[in-house]
Amino acid sequence: MRSSGEQRAMELREVHREKVARNEVRVSSLWAQPSRGYNVHIELDPPTRSSLEKIQQSLYQAEPNLLVCPEKTLHVTLAWLVAVHVSYPVDKDSLWKRHGEEWMAQLRRIAARSAGFRITYEHVVATDSAVIALAQPSEPVNRIREMIRERLRLPPEPRNEADLVHTTLFRYRGALCDPEKLLAMLEDTSVDATAEVEELVVSKELVYPSLEAEVLGRLPLASR
Repeated sequence: MRSSGEQRAMELREVHREKVARNEVRVSSLWAQPSRGYNVHIELDPPTRSSLEKIQQSLYQAEPNLLVCPEKTLHVTLAWLVAVHVSYPVDKDSLWKRHGEEWMAQLRRIAARSAGFRITYEHVVATDSAVIALAQPSEPVNRIREMIRERLRLPPEPRNEADLVHTTLFRYRGALCDPEKLLAMLEDTSVDATAEVEELVVSKELVYPSLEAEVLGRLPLASR
């Protein structure tokens, strides 16, 4: 019997396989561009980032048209407070100035009521916009996401409804040299890395995708 993580990876592969095989991948037009976004995420510890970076090295050698997310930027997004890919009627920094204090207070309460946990990476999957590492379990992460949705009065656009726990390893520079080879490699790639999650991080993104970012707060989770 397949684990829930394995089942989810298979489902995601099936959804995106044909598009990737036909090279209908979405090129990352924002890559390395100045950007502005305010995010809540999980910062991965150095051993976990190092394990994921080794996988990046082997895949990049096989497919040079991937854009490698630098090791120091590897993270799990929990919520977009002000989304980098959305245009608002109001300047993003002024949105933060108006709401940031209230949002941070609510996020501190959410963190204080959420016990620390661990996530384990198992699979690597290509979607039409990125290559991602999937982690389990999703329940503790999705509980925090649900509390953020319920308690923070965020602009309507940036709701991240995905219940995946994932880290983006690559974006796409252009058409892949050999999409079938990449898909086959990903099916044979397994990850064995576990991250201890003890805090939430709030950051301001300055260069996409988090190539430059400013940490605005570290919010400790409750002791287990």
